[in-house]
Amino acid sequence: ESQALLLEAWLAMRRGQLQKALQLTIKNLGINQDNPVAWRLRGQIHLLMTNYGQAISDLSQSKSLSDDPVTRISLAKAYRYSGRYEDALTELIATINMPGASMEGRLLLEQIYLQLGRKDDLKKLYEDTIRELPDNIQWYNRAGQFEIAQGNFEQARNMYQQAWTKSTENGNGDPTAFDGYLRTLMLAAGTPNTNNWDASKLDKVFEEGRKYVDSDFAPFAYFWMAEAKMKLDDRATAVEYCRKAMDKSKTSELLMAQTVQRINSLLGADEVLAYCREKLDANPNSFADNYIMFNFTRNNEEYNKALGYIEKCIQIIGPDSPKKPDYIMLKAETLTLAYNKTSDNNYLKKAIAEYESLLLEMPNNISVLNNLAYMLAKNDERLDEALKYAERSLQARPNNPALLDTYAYALHKNSKNEEAAEALQAALQQYESQQIQIPYDVYEHLGMVKEKLNAKAEALAAYKEALQIGAGKLPKAIEQQIQSAVKRLSQ
Repeated sequence: ESQALLLEAWLAMRRGQLQKALQLTIKNLGINQDNPVAWRLRGQIHLLMTNYGQAISDLSQSKSLSDDPVTRISLAKAYRYSGRYEDALTELIATINMPGASMEGRLLLEQIYLQLGRKDDLKKLYEDTIRELPDNIQWYNRAGQFEIAQGNFEQARNMYQQAWTKSTENGNGDPTAFDGYLRTLMLAAGTPNTNNWDASKLDKVFEEGRKYVDSDFAPFAYFWMAEAKMKLDDRATAVEYCRKAMDKSKTSELLMAQTVQRINSLLGADEVLAYCREKLDANPNSFADNYIMFNFTRNNEEYNKALGYIEKCIQIIGPDSPKKPDYIMLKAETLTLAYNKTSDNNYLKKAIAEYESLLLEMPNNISVLNNLAYMLAKNDERLDEALKYAERSLQARPNNPALLDTYAYALHKNSKNEEAAEALQAALQQYESQQIQIPYDVYEHLGMVKEKLNAKAEALAAYKEALQIGAGKLPKAIEQQIQSAVKRLSQ
């Protein structure tokens, strides 16, 4: 009976039914007070309910009965959320080297050090992790990014170089490592924002970059060589290299978008436009060059022009292309951006029409259902249909946290906030169990729902977490909106 109760409680928690889960764990502990799993489960439920004091008490009791990394990480989270950072750090430092400890402990430790500005501790964490996990490329990259932020360009170069060397030895070079390596070679040659550059050190950028101009890494190689040429006041060669970077990026849509943005920052819009116009004059039906112009105009908020270019891309690939739905969704997203900028309902109606035309062709496409549901809900359009679309996508993939978030948001917009709260709690647990970074807007949605339910403490905690996750990345309007909610609930 005890095991059955625990399983039922765990399932209820995973579904976001926290009150039910709590009652089941209390009943279980009434049968067996010495069950560490029951104490841990109850602590995790209280943690989700933002009852941090009770969560700490329950998780500490679980740890006293059976010390394991899962309990310690949950306890560290409870300490962190209650502002007891030193206690959280103590738990995590003791946990990360325990047998069976997941990477979550190290990532949480890194997050707290960043939050507290503990630079020396961060440096030690990176050094210790690299020593203990010498083949984990991502930790070299993380250490390199940290050293760049501190202005330690030689140390950053060393981290990225090791990451690049190890990744190539494994047979598939890591693009982030290569990009970081060339970037730090250049940074180590002088002082950013000045014209004080060591030409002999910049030669190393050219030496390393030229090795890869005929490889998949050519866009990165040419771009950093172009930047180095700009530091040497050789704009003509920099323009030449940027054009080659654009040419080489056309193997990947992501690379094209990234490269055009970088070149726009380095050389300015005129050079990007000159390149694209020259290419399109020679071949108006070039998919890659129309796609580059789509990204360029959309980034510059020239949405009508962007819509023309993406329409041309759709025309070029033809009606039978498997990529057609992706580009129609890009068109709908651009229409939505135009609506957000202008408040012209015609853009919104056209965006909805694009999704609905896709839905006629592929009625069970999960991405189309999910995107249409979110668009309708966000703009308070046909909310009952938004909920139905969200339900259909979730039925196809019930454990997908992003779909759970959209479903919860649609429930919230339909004033079904109790159900929305359950769905959001389930989404948060799926993000954690699948070790996916939780987006800030999941916590923003949780804050909205909890505020409607008059659970002010839980709403405040959710909004604060949204600000913490989104720090430095939130759109200004959304950041101000969440800050206003925090101020409102704090009064």
